[in-house]
Amino acid sequence: MSENPVLSSTAITLRQFDYFVHAVELGSLSAAARRFGITPSAMSQQIDVLETSLGRNVFDPQSRRSRLTDFGRAFFVQASKVVESARQAMAMGESFGDGVMTVGTTPTIAQKLLPPLVYRMRHERHLDSVEVRAFTDLRELDATLEEGGLDLAVGPLGQAGSRLVHCFGEEELVVVCHPSQRGSFDGSWKQLVEAPWIRCGANSDLTDTLLREGARAGVPIRFAVRAPDVSTALSMVEYGVGIALVPRMALHGSARLLSVIRLSRPVRRELAVHARDKSPQVVKFLEVISDPELIRKFGAAGMLATRTSDHEAAQHRPTMPIGPLPT
Repeated sequence: MSENPVLSSTAITLRQFDYFVHAVELGSLSAAARRFGITPSAMSQQIDVLETSLGRNVFDPQSRRSRLTDFGRAFFVQASKVVESARQAMAMGESFGDGVMTVGTTPTIAQKLLPPLVYRMRHERHLDSVEVRAFTDLRELDATLEEGGLDLAVGPLGQAGSRLVHCFGEEELVVVCHPSQRGSFDGSWKQLVEAPWIRCGANSDLTDTLLREGARAGVPIRFAVRAPDVSTALSMVEYGVGIALVPRMALHGSARLLSVIRLSRPVRRELAVHARDKSPQVVKFLEVISDPELIRKFGAAGMLATRTSDHEAAQHRPTMPIGPLPT
């Protein structure tokens, strides 16, 4: 261990590193101050202390701190690494454990898809401790994985970043309504957007998809109520409050009084396992979820959709406009 610690109480603090890095990334001290909930003057004072401790200016004094000095640019590279390392170290407090694998996913996948996977992990791969964390916001799920708070993530996260990515199927999104309303819709989005909708969460990816489909139809979505998750949204639909866009797998094994509105254009999204590295725990999980027989069973149960081209999808669209909830 170093005899002269750099981050002592009389020298640079980690907070000053964080302030400086965010000021550069966000483009101004004012923007960084808003990010941390402090005044611009307080932010400027901390940058003053940082420059005094360094003995050099990180911002050009003539630019009102809008332009870095040559030293500031070099220092930013190193300071960014310090801040990122600190974030990862703090994230360990949530994820570290002896033999514990932490899996992040959506509430629906946590309830429907993960239980048989966790069962196989425990009984076939001898992993005794698994922690499942559910996220209604995919952006938060992705950020938690990036920060090291999860061993892996399962869901419709796309192909962003340089993580290990293994795609294992597709998830179909369906519109559900109360059985008494199923004769009111023909499956076209231009008609559906006129109905009162149940919004799933404040920052749900389902809401993003719904708004996108409404925009394509040229009509704004009208929300009747906001539900915190898919399960609550289904309860609202069951009582006739409105209709909702939900993953089909959320209906698996459900005894709710609901009907599925068959869409003229199916909505599907790719499901994948994402990980930062190929640890032994991640390898075990990939072995389980790659089992062709297990994937076939998920497909037969309607929990996963097989991939089809646009042409194939058009050839296999159902002719009936509306149908009851499959059992």
